[in-house]
Amino acid sequence: MEEAIESSVFETISKVEPEPIREHWVVVADKRYPPKQVYQLITGLPRSAYTSHRALAELRRLGLSTSVYTPPRTEAVRAEASDGSGGSSGIDELAESFATLSRFLTDHDLTAHLADAEAALHHAGSATSREVTTKYGFSDDLLDAALAVRTQVGRLNDVIHATVIARVLPVILEEGEVVVRRPSLGAGNDRSRPFDLETDRRIAEFKVAQWKGADTMRKRGIVSDLVHLALDESGRRAQLFVVGALPVRFLTTTKSTIAWALGRSSPHTRSRFEQRFGPATDFTIAEFVRVHGERIELVDLATLVPSLALPPELI
Repeated sequence: MEEAIESSVFETISKVEPEPIREHWVVVADKRYPPKQVYQLITGLPRSAYTSHRALAELRRLGLSTSVYTPPRTEAVRAEASDGSGGSSGIDELAESFATLSRFLTDHDLTAHLADAEAALHHAGSATSREVTTKYGFSDDLLDAALAVRTQVGRLNDVIHATVIARVLPVILEEGEVVVRRPSLGAGNDRSRPFDLETDRRIAEFKVAQWKGADTMRKRGIVSDLVHLALDESGRRAQLFVVGALPVRFLTTTKSTIAWALGRSSPHTRSRFEQRFGPATDFTIAEFVRVHGERIELVDLATLVPSLALPPELI
């Protein structure tokens, strides 16, 4: 928000009833407003698009009086500020959000903390619940931080998927073998790229999640990938890369049916399966792997990327 704001904007805001103040505030026409309310009225942005920290900082730049927020700063951010290199405010805000969330999680055993808060809220009225909220640290700052971090962390699966494929390629490609279609580094395929990897010699799908034991959606996803590989008629080497022994054990021993596994796949996939192999109800997954998936090589990614071989307590 670089441009100066016309005084008429603040006059308009002053006619709006202030929402309740929870922690932070900004003064407009001698009235205190929540900073996110004022920032939304000025910018028109939805409140999910910014944090209280950003709203405070931007409103302060406009010369408005606000409450003080001094976020915990990481060493990297401190060093960046001290050497004058600056960096984008978005990066600073994200670092601060990570620090706020990390401090909350480090300071508390979350399960016990939530249990104590639940007990304190039993029979609580409005005033008591407000006290409990403050005592247990469920602040606007914490919520903003958690939402900001979740937005970024939601992309971690794509980062992991892309990095695993990129690091595996130099290891598995044979002399003279070349990638013939742009690989699908982000999770998921489209019609133009039916496989994660296509070379002049192989087709491959990558499943980089560590299984934990239940994994219903992962089971369906891995069978769908196996079927796509089995449907290919190019004659190229077919590989399904997974992590650990659980996916392989499931594919080779389960008595669940292909019909169950493909129950949430696209009608196009189910139609192709029946045209090629017959009714999906005729096969268990293990039978299909043994009869039609025997040419598909199951490869444990942990043997190629040791970082994926996490101990059980970290999975």
